[in-house]
Amino acid sequence: MKKFTIGGALSYGWQTTKAHLPFFVVVILITGLVNFAPNFLLQGLREDTPMLSGLLSLAVWVLSMLVSLGAIKISLKIIDNKKAEIVDLFNGYPLLLNFILSSIIYAILVGVGLLLLIIPGIIFGIKYHFYSYLIVDKNMGPLEALKKSGEITKGVKWDLLLFGLACGLINIVGALALGIGLFITVPITMLAYAYVYRKLLGSK
Repeated sequence: MKKFTIGGALSYGWQTTKAHLPFFVVVILITGLVNFAPNFLLQGLREDTPMLSGLLSLAVWVLSMLVSLGAIKISLKIIDNKKAEIVDLFNGYPLLLNFILSSIIYAILVGVGLLLLIIPGIIFGIKYHFYSYLIVDKNMGPLEALKKSGEITKGVKWDLLLFGLACGLINIVGALALGIGLFITVPITMLAYAYVYRKLLGSK
């Protein structure tokens, strides 16, 4: 069974973040602007022009999904010792439809699981978490990526739960540091997740 250690993943994330810190500051700044800035701009439109606001909100959501896909692409490039660029945040559009469809399926699975006494939702969330990495890395379709994620997480769900809690705690600490800490903690956890994905997939 292919395993990982939480300490090893987080140590890799920390060391690699230090080596690319200026780059990641720009990445986190851009992703933050994409995810949060439009909400302030759309507030005035929601009451005056709800239809236009709805269309713009949809466009912003799609852009946010594209940037999320790009962040995964950047993490995988760095862990594979390839040169990552800011433009990678936006050039993953050929994979966008598969990414959106699989994200919707994933959300439904986890949502239904949460309704079934919560625990199944947590299990589904862990089991299928790496679907997005498989879409970016292997160009898989939605169902194929979800199925493969279920295969590579078999037998390590407890470790992944503890790892996810550790990453969440690290980012909470980053947020408490006036939010500035997120410029360090988010890249650490991004790279740590890419590290775990590669370990589970069987790559060195």
